[in-house]
Parts: sequence; structure tokens; C-alpha cells
Amino acid sequence: MCFCNPRRISENLLLASSHNTYVETISSSADTIHANLDDWSIAALQQEYARLCVQEIRKLHLGSCEVIFDCTDEDFYGKTQDFWIIPWTKEAGVEGHFRFLVCSIKVRNRKYPVAVRMIRLGTDMANEIGIVLSSCKNAGLHIRTILFDRGFYSTDIIHELQEQDVNYIIFARKSNTFNSMLASTEKSAIIEHEMTTRKHKTTMRVQTNIALAKNVNKYDWVFATNLAITGAEIVKAYRVRWNIETDFRVQDEARIKTKSTRPNVRLFYFIIPLLIFFVWTATQKFKVSFKKFLINLSKTEIVKRTIFFE
Repeated sequence: MCFCNPRRISENLLLASSHNTYVETISSSADTIHANLDDWSIAALQQEYARLCVQEIRKLHLGSCEVIFDCTDEDFYGKTQDFWIIPWTKEAGVEGHFRFLVCSIKVRNRKYPVAVRMIRLGTDMANEIGIVLSSCKNAGLHIRTILFDRGFYSTDIIHELQEQDVNYIIFARKSNTFNSMLASTEKSAIIEHEMTTRKHKTTMRVQTNIALAKNVNKYDWVFATNLAITGAEIVKAYRVRWNIETDFRVQDEARIKTKSTRPNVRLFYFIIPLLIFFVWTATQKFKVSFKKFLINLSKTEIVKRTIFFE
């Protein structure tokens, strides 16, 4: 499989990545690439990428880290209906999204994308997060805190994090309940909160803390957390993930476009920029920009001298 070792990524894939275009625009090799993916399932691609990352993370001896989860979408245009396409109606012509859950670790100003899970309709997000966290632990990482955007605030996810025995901070949406909490206090506070959900015909009760951080950076914040720190300290800790959208935009510079509706093809093309970003972070981040690294990587003579996964 060509993505298993970046030395074997074809010149056409690298050229398409560096030019942020379609493989079909570069050459006629797209059909061959897609045919080679016939025997690779979504699960197999995800497992292979995680295996490679665990292997390399162990070599880097990174130690303690923050873990960041986020979702990113790719637009889908067309009439094909599939469980892998998340419906979307907010933009003209966009029928849906292919959605990817990305887990990255942050260590000393370096961010490594270590796992990706393709999300389909009905996905148990808490279970997917649990699988990824197990992979992080297998890499020998000591997780200080896991940071989530507001889309991850749910009873099931908090229950899974508690089962994994990890520290977490989840940016919560301002519901009526949380707005009432903010209105009833004049300063930052930590409030015990019970959440309930019904799963497998059983009512599950989950305890967490709601951290209210009032007027911190001119904003009133609400977090779910199990950390016993002040509201201002939680906001400071959460700042680690504030540049995540910038990182996704940087990775998008290596995006390979495709019109394929096959989920495994979309995942494969999504993985390649993650892989290149990982290598750049580990070897060249403070030497050259990502775009320059990407352009150099597309040149055969540079590829031969570039450090890749073995």
C-alpha cells in the first residue's frame, strides 16, 4: 500500500498534493490508485495510519502531552446517498459532508496528527474517541489533558473519558441552564453537575463539573471538566487548542482533491496531508514553511534526501 511508507508515495500523488489539485489533473494514474484501494476498508486504513503514528511517536520519546480532538468536513456535491455522507443544506450545491474525527497531540509547540476516524451517520462518537485514546496510550504517551470543542459536549463522551481515567476540558454550548448559572454568579465558579442519558434501555447518570469563567478575555466561558482549577486557569489551559483551525488550514495546503464518492478513497486522500504534516512537524517545522516543504517534497531529488518513516 503506497501510503504505508512515504518513500513509495507516487510522484503523481505528491505533485497533486503540492499543487492542491486532482490526481486526474496531474496524470492518468487516479484509476490505478483507486483500484489499489479496493482491498482496503475504512477500518484497515485507519488502523494502518494509527499503527504508523504509534511506531513513530515511540521513537520520538515525547512523554507528556495535551490531546486535541476535532472534526473537519469535506464538501460533497452530488445526489449519491450514503451513510458516510453527513447531510448538509447550508451552502448552495453542497449536498453533504464527508466528516473526519482527527486526534492530535501537542508537545512543545509541535502538533502531531496521530489518528483519524471517518464518521458516518449513527457513529458512536464516544466509542471512536475511546479507541483513539487507547492508541495514544499504546504509544507510551502520558496524557495531561484532553481538549474538546463545544460539539463534543455529551453525556456519552464524558462517561467514556471517565472510564478512560483522563483529565478533560470540553467547551460547552451556552444552554438555558448554563446561562442561568452564569447569571446567578458574579465571578468564576465550579459547580457540580449531573448528566443523564438512556442507553441500551438503561438510564446512565454521569457526574462532572461545570466551570464558569466570567469575563475572562472579555468573554463568559462554560466548560465541562474534571480538573480542580479556577476558571481563568481552565481558559489558559484550553488556549492550547485555539490554533487548531489554523493547523487545519495549513494541512489543507497539501489536500488532494477528488470527485470520487468512495469513502475509502476520500479517507486515503485525507490521510496523505496528515502524514506529510506529521513528517514536517517532526523534522522541518522550524526550518521551512509547510508549503515550501511540500513543494520540495514533490521534487524527486528532494524526496530521496528527506527523512521519512521507515
